[in-house]
Amino acid sequence: MTQTRIKICGITNAEDARLAASLGADYIGVIFAESPRRVDVERAREIRDAVKEVPMVGVFRNQTLEEVVAMTIASGIDLVQLHGDESPEFCIDVQKLTFKPVIKGFSADRMPDAQQLAEYATMTYFLFDLERGSHTTREDLERVWSAASNSRRKGFRVFLAGALNPANVREAIDHTHAFAVDVCRGVERAPGVKDPDVLRKFFVEARS
Repeated sequence: MTQTRIKICGITNAEDARLAASLGADYIGVIFAESPRRVDVERAREIRDAVKEVPMVGVFRNQTLEEVVAMTIASGIDLVQLHGDESPEFCIDVQKLTFKPVIKGFSADRMPDAQQLAEYATMTYFLFDLERGSHTTREDLERVWSAASNSRRKGFRVFLAGALNPANVREAIDHTHAFAVDVCRGVERAPGVKDPDVLRKFFVEARS
């Protein structure tokens, strides 16, 4: 089976981006939605220029089509992640207007069923995000992992996100066989600032 890819999200500076790239990151994620890790287009371009060899993902949530398209083009990102309540039609419009692959994200409280996934079938990737922070329970974790695993078996390319860290990423990969794992808070020392030692350990565990 192909090695699971790694996305390091919530990057806010070029230094962290270069470190992630040097460790073998397959994707770098920047957040354009409301978040303590939000960056503007100028900062995103700085990060883009620092790691031109690594595909960069821009994360949006319930923003207007005009804003998503304008920021995608201006920032130079390679993939668009839509992490809110965007409809299949909205996602298709983003694809058509940006010529970029789209990752459609779903959070733990709205895991899609087979019919919903079929409605988004033209999306390049799906992302399942636990998104519960410190209130995560083992039941929450296993429910999202199960959804990811089921979707993976149906042939969808699935990113797994939320509550991942060096201690559980290997288990998550073994359980879900995810196309990619996506980590943000689990490798930080402060919001938007990665911890180099924890980040290195994450890669070691994910690649073991």
